[in-house]
Amino acid sequence: MPVVYSSSIRRRYHAPLLSGATALVVLGWISLIIFAFLISFFTGQMWVKENSYREQPDVSFIRSSAIKLQGMRGGEPFEAIYSTVPSINELAGSDMRMPIISTSVEDNNIDNIADVVHINATFPLAEDEHVMGVQGIYAFSYKLSNFVRLDMEAPIAVVYSSGVPGRALHVDGRMALKLANPLPYIPAVRGGQDAPVLNSSRHFTAPEASFPALMEHISNRNDSTSLDPVTSTWETKYAKCGNECSFTVSVKVRITPEKVLYIPPFIEVAKFSWIQFLSTFVFLYIFVRLLTKFVMENQIVQTVVRDDMPKPKLL
Repeated sequence: MPVVYSSSIRRRYHAPLLSGATALVVLGWISLIIFAFLISFFTGQMWVKENSYREQPDVSFIRSSAIKLQGMRGGEPFEAIYSTVPSINELAGSDMRMPIISTSVEDNNIDNIADVVHINATFPLAEDEHVMGVQGIYAFSYKLSNFVRLDMEAPIAVVYSSGVPGRALHVDGRMALKLANPLPYIPAVRGGQDAPVLNSSRHFTAPEASFPALMEHISNRNDSTSLDPVTSTWETKYAKCGNECSFTVSVKVRITPEKVLYIPPFIEVAKFSWIQFLSTFVFLYIFVRLLTKFVMENQIVQTVVRDDMPKPKLL
């Protein structure tokens, strides 16, 4: 006849509280929990100390800059300096040169976030003035609002030199976020912890206004930016330009989704931790379960075996 239904008989193993069988079971559960934790911890990713996500920042040029042209004039070195900081222009004295600055923004996907920022600065020059090097700092507003909320000044440094006089420098690069430490996750806007590099209300002294000092200020920041990767193109000067001599510094900054490092909150750490522990625990539990079954069924430790047999019904 065919089997239409089947049920298993549960077998119970009884032992005194102070016995080898009880000690074996308790030790098995304790070892299971401890080893599951140790394996999860030492294999990594149990306690996440930093995490990352991608977001395109909201970047805009705040019309704050400092530019220095270096070259030769009549066989002597000369400099042409311009800055949006009045005290730097005062220190430049006769070397201060007013350029024509134009800016434009491209929003290719029409999401109200700039994808490309163009900045052009054209300096008038005399015919005997030959530019052979450029140093510049441009300040941008940099905002993150998706997961980590950040609002800071983002300085970009441009440095280039050539062995031949030029009429234009074209710089094209992608803005990259540089962090010395991951950003803390807090539910409020975290302003830049570093002072602005080009603060128009600050009175700069001669050592502070030098470009090496300004570059060092940028390097010391925890939250900073740079153009990476970047390409630079140098256009040589015309042989005869007459009264139309000039030098143009053209900077194109591309803004793309950025990898943002941050310190995850406790709830995020706990979410990943218990999953790591649970997955390891289940794997070890199968092994411990089979080992315990083998020990009990073969009576390696003494126990009293009782089967849950159904009681016969009395007629």
